[in-house]
Amino acid sequence: MDSSIKTTERFYYGWVIVALAMIMHALTTGGTNALYGVFALPLSDAFGLSRAAILAATASVAMICSGLFSPFAGLWLSRYSPKKLILLGCTMLSGGFFAMTFVTEWWQMSIIYGLCWSTGNTMFGALAANTSVSNWFEAERGKALGVASIGMSMGSFSFPPMITWVIINHGWRSAYAVLGCLTIAAVPFIVRWYRDRPEDEADSDNEGQTQSGSNWGDILRRRDFWVIGICISICFAGFNGVTINLIPMAVDQGISPTAGAWLLSVTATFSVIGKIVIGMSADKLGPPKALMIPLSMLIIACLLLLNSPGYPVMMLASAFIGLSTGGAIPVWGALIGTYFGQRRFAQVMGAMNPLLVPLIVACAPFVSWVNETTGSYDMALLTIVGFIAMSFTLIPLLRPVR
Repeated sequence: MDSSIKTTERFYYGWVIVALAMIMHALTTGGTNALYGVFALPLSDAFGLSRAAILAATASVAMICSGLFSPFAGLWLSRYSPKKLILLGCTMLSGGFFAMTFVTEWWQMSIIYGLCWSTGNTMFGALAANTSVSNWFEAERGKALGVASIGMSMGSFSFPPMITWVIINHGWRSAYAVLGCLTIAAVPFIVRWYRDRPEDEADSDNEGQTQSGSNWGDILRRRDFWVIGICISICFAGFNGVTINLIPMAVDQGISPTAGAWLLSVTATFSVIGKIVIGMSADKLGPPKALMIPLSMLIIACLLLLNSPGYPVMMLASAFIGLSTGGAIPVWGALIGTYFGQRRFAQVMGAMNPLLVPLIVACAPFVSWVNETTGSYDMALLTIVGFIAMSFTLIPLLRPVR
């Protein structure tokens, strides 16, 4: 059933799916991406490794494995019941959190991040959540994706200070156990309320039906695929590289870890504005023009962080980071939906993830390495600005949206 018709009714069940997608975003973003920097310091002390080495063993490994697994997960989400895959992903992610409470060597962390976390994040995180929303919305896809991605802000706002408090008072192992309990608690909600597609709401017997996927070669031959992937990878890499190192940046300037964690909360707060406003602009202006907004916000944030600014300026930079990442997420989904259609959404997003991985994986350790080598983050920040400037020259290569 066409979502543009059903949204005229008093209540459209797609908004229940949006709410569930918010929970998925909150648990995966808040429990993983937002906490790489939070865990970097205690894990560095526990295993006697540098921060860059810890980030490489955890965040980089997880991102690489997620990128390798994403094309297959996207294909499965297109062909089979997303509900079953989402439940599996939730279980895997929770199991990874609990497994971290038993590690005694650094390489064990890499195995857990590479297997449990990457699988869980792929089948329970952004790919699955965005696919779920896209299956229910067409005319208001940008708005719905923006509202759903508010869950990322909720997780990024609440998890860093909460987990930082647990680490300080009870240790990092207890913090991982708390994350495992919070994640597995989502299972009853998915079982009770999740529906794969609008036709499943009309006829629950259709829940296990399959869809046909598209040929990967047809997708990879499209110029739009590569332009979108490169621009989004630059935006996400810059965001991750700066955000993961934000707490270490603050600590290096004598700011307490607790105060540094609030920088991430500011980022999460302003990302809500970015998700809603820029997500709606994707419906009004068109996704290509809307993409320029988060890229511009990230440039401003990097320039503000030059020359080791004080805490107030870091707070302002965190706000622009939030606007950037908040807007980039729904715009990415809107771009894929506009240029490739609803039925190929999961497969295209899954196939695009490996393209995003190299820059995203390299950026956070690169930023940390530059600081450890030169004593300043400035060169790394200017490098990010240069990559963003290059992405602006690629956006006009997208074919006009009819």
